[in-house]
Amino acid sequence: MSRRDALARMLRLRTRKQRRRGGILMYHCISEEIYDPWAICVSPNAFDDQMAVLAQARAAVDLANFAGSDAYTRTGSQLAVTFDDGYVDNLVAALPVLERYEIPATIFVIGNAVGRTREFWWDGLQRAVPSGEPLPDRLDFPFGKGRRTFTLNERPGDSATNARWRADSGEITTSRQALFRALWDAIVVLEPTEQDDAIDHVLAWGGRTATTPTARVALDAEQFAQLSDHPLITLGSHTLDHVSLTDLPAERQRTQISAGHRKIEELSGRPITRFSYPYGRFDDTARAAVRELGIDVACTSVPMPAIGSDDPCALPRVQATEMDGDQFTRWLREDYGLIRGQLLQ
Repeated sequence: MSRRDALARMLRLRTRKQRRRGGILMYHCISEEIYDPWAICVSPNAFDDQMAVLAQARAAVDLANFAGSDAYTRTGSQLAVTFDDGYVDNLVAALPVLERYEIPATIFVIGNAVGRTREFWWDGLQRAVPSGEPLPDRLDFPFGKGRRTFTLNERPGDSATNARWRADSGEITTSRQALFRALWDAIVVLEPTEQDDAIDHVLAWGGRTATTPTARVALDAEQFAQLSDHPLITLGSHTLDHVSLTDLPAERQRTQISAGHRKIEELSGRPITRFSYPYGRFDDTARAAVRELGIDVACTSVPMPAIGSDDPCALPRVQATEMDGDQFTRWLREDYGLIRGQLLQ
């Protein structure tokens, strides 16, 4: 992000913190990871702490409140919990915590991921590159726009630096970080089957096993049904294959959105009225396709509190990361102006 863009974002955030507002929290995995470049994993203990804060503040509301004006207050006192992708740990690790505090949540599920027996490509890349295990110093990568060659030049201390690095905001300072980001940018725009082939290639290059960690897989059909039937859970759609919509022509965007929506409706046996844009990427074509399906609420990954003038089909969300309850409270209040009026024990 350029300095100009950062300043513009800061000004928009400052303005929003003075408006009637609410917060939509974004989660992915409830699990512990040492190397987590996108910070998509929150440990079960931290998640429990965070949900305890929402319960004590009486702040948790269903995402449906953000379809109208009900969620917006002067103190940012209402927050909705959402999960992207449909990991099995949403059922195994997150749901018991949500039940304990009686907090509703929306889970956006990738249509073709239900019953998927291998990890998502971004998890495979995370397992292959940033980890501290040794890697060869040269990678030939024949996927995407022509064959490319990447080299590694490792230094003492890189492993610890990589464990702290955030791919979305951190400066690239090691060769593994540069490799991870270059591969991620190359793979995200590939066709779904080619994405898996590319990850198999990278895993084999690094001498990593192709066996998927059981904690980092998608829901199977039975687990999906358990969540679908649970009174605290509402399912939404997340396209058919978790594609980068803005890198597709208009017709393929519409197909991915409508087919994914139809798949989740068929699996759940009920209407689906919520949607999340994969990678937070959307444009006018994607937004129009979502509206055509009669979606009430669609979420982006723009890190802002939501305000009443926002388009319900392009609502911002703030990504919760590994934080204890006190850190979580300060983050909500200081960074986003949320739950400012609540007294916490």
